[in-house]
Amino acid sequence: MMWRRMGLVLCLFMTVSGDANPLRAAENAPQDVADTPAQKRMAKILTGRSEPARLKLLVQLQTHRDLFSANVDVIIDATRQLLAQHAGDVSAAESGESHPHTNIDAAPVPESLSLLLKLLGSSPRDEAHAVLIETLDHPDPHVAMVAMDTIGEFEIEAAVNDLAMQIKRPAFEDQYAFRFALVRAFARLRCPQSIEWLQRLSDHLQGQLHHEIATRLANVDLRDFDGDRKSYANYREQHRDGELIGPLGLRAKPITPVQPASAITRNGLGKLQLQDAPSESQGKLRLTKGKYYGIDLDAGRLLFIIDRSGSMREPAYHETRLQSAKRELIGALEKLTPETEFAIMLFDTEVQSWRNELLPATEENRRKAIQFVKQITWGNRTNTHGVLSEALQFDDQLEAVFMLTDGHPTAGAILQPKAIIRDIVGRNRMRHLKFNTIGIGVNPTTSDFLKTLANETGGEYRRVD
Repeated sequence: MMWRRMGLVLCLFMTVSGDANPLRAAENAPQDVADTPAQKRMAKILTGRSEPARLKLLVQLQTHRDLFSANVDVIIDATRQLLAQHAGDVSAAESGESHPHTNIDAAPVPESLSLLLKLLGSSPRDEAHAVLIETLDHPDPHVAMVAMDTIGEFEIEAAVNDLAMQIKRPAFEDQYAFRFALVRAFARLRCPQSIEWLQRLSDHLQGQLHHEIATRLANVDLRDFDGDRKSYANYREQHRDGELIGPLGLRAKPITPVQPASAITRNGLGKLQLQDAPSESQGKLRLTKGKYYGIDLDAGRLLFIIDRSGSMREPAYHETRLQSAKRELIGALEKLTPETEFAIMLFDTEVQSWRNELLPATEENRRKAIQFVKQITWGNRTNTHGVLSEALQFDDQLEAVFMLTDGHPTAGAILQPKAIIRDIVGRNRMRHLKFNTIGIGVNPTTSDFLKTLANETGGEYRRVD
């Protein structure tokens, strides 16, 4: 078995570097020595400048779990070095200024760094999990989000208190994606403490996140209490009347507009406490009760996208497709509550926004928006990729997108539907927007494209014939 493992090490480095000669001595090196020639070569590749070589090595480590397990210490050290290096890159990139409402990465998270964190999450060793817990405090909130996702995916319960500390970060206020990642991490852990924090956050977060938390809490079961039937019965009894927020008997706090939503302190027992606070960043948001093409408007911050290309002239019963779309959008706008924030975007060959920011759905704003919708006319081609890209960058507080279209992409940087899916879904992994899609009079190919986009982002799809 030892010889087979060392053979894998040798073959691995031959694959990555194309030159096995410097590593022949590793064949006879003891397996329990951390600085063997093979391990030094591995560390050099993992911390080197070549991202392709690093990715190639990581694929091999994912495939050969025994090789990964035998070199966890090397991988831990390399990961910490790369995390420090990326922190420096972020610091350098932040010397420039960016618009406060746009989702622009100062320094994109390298794919290899994300893969390394996922690898460590899959390890049973506490030392590997400790790296993920440390990474929660990385200066780049996107890296912290990768750590959150990994902690949730592998149900690393030891991180629950450190997850709670993320509420203090400015990114919790500034970025919906950060809040979403944190809520999802808590939701995927199965322990009483994570349920307690979800209930605390439920009283402070509204819109889409309130809906996500409510869905998770509705499915609490015995697994969340490690099979402890007494604790689970106690939770059910406490939660029955909605007065207590968890198995520890902590009462829910009323929301008051005197502190930021991220205000948390430590009590005498060293536990984190969420103080009374307004929900979300701009005020208390309530779940909207309206629907749009039968899709619930659960989110508190919405972007409606309307296709105004030439094909929207086609008939839809007694009116054109565009007239039908305008009528449906006006009906949805009329039902928005003042606490909801919304925006409208149009696209044909070009992309046009009604306003460049989310606005509260006050009576005046809804009236102006409806007037804008009534004046929408036909354009030219269909730049689907362009409008989806604009949606990703529109506002860091945006929660959900509702895109209506009637045809396949005919303009823009990317025209192939599958390529659009890869690009948008890939970029959305750090954004967590829900793309709800509506296809009006679409062919089967476009219908599949819209359905896939919705499914891959947690949204819903509706076809209108």
